Amino acid sequence: MTLLELMMAMSILTVVMGVLFTLSISIGDTAKLQDVKVVNNDEARRALQAVVPRLRHAQRSSINTGDFPGDVLQFQMPTDLDGNGTAVNISGDLELGDVVTIQRDVNDANEDGVTNTQLVMISGDTVTVLANQLAPDAGPEPVEDGAVAPENNAGFWVEEQNGGILLTIRTQGESRRGTLIRQQFTELVDPRN
Repeated sequence: MTLLELMMAMSILTVVMGVLFTLSISIGDTAKLQDVKVVNNDEARRALQAVVPRLRHAQRSSINTGDFPGDVLQFQMPTDLDGNGTAVNISGDLELGDVVTIQRDVNDANEDGVTNTQLVMISGDTVTVLANQLAPDAGPEPVEDGAVAPENNAGFWVEEQNGGILLTIRTQGESRRGTLIRQQFTELVDPRN
């Protein structure tokens, strides 16, 4: 082989290796992006699967609709408190269990060190983590009369809509290159009671 042939072969090999390296980085970035999306979907889906059935069974008058729109949801569900087999007592009144609060874990209620990006359900002394990876943004600030309200970008948001309760969960993850990936999930729930 001549020196010229050897240099040509090394040049071609360098170009091919550069293309393969770029391709592998691109595939890795795509895989990380898809992984973030899957994790965010799972977190939001898990939270909605826990909240929606409970909210459907909630006593409508116990829901904190006076605080809507907001980032805290409170309600009570019918519960058999007297052990008679139904959630109705002898007087015919509905028996309600503990107040259930769904909110961001701002006070680290479960003492795991994660706060602002975690959605928790608090019922009595029980704290259940519903989702992680919440978008850390706060909800819209109150505005003066006549002013335009900023867009709501809270990680968890509740409002009344069409006679039901609209739940919004926004999740956030980060790509390998540091790009924020945000996803939004909503569910309109109509409490039955």
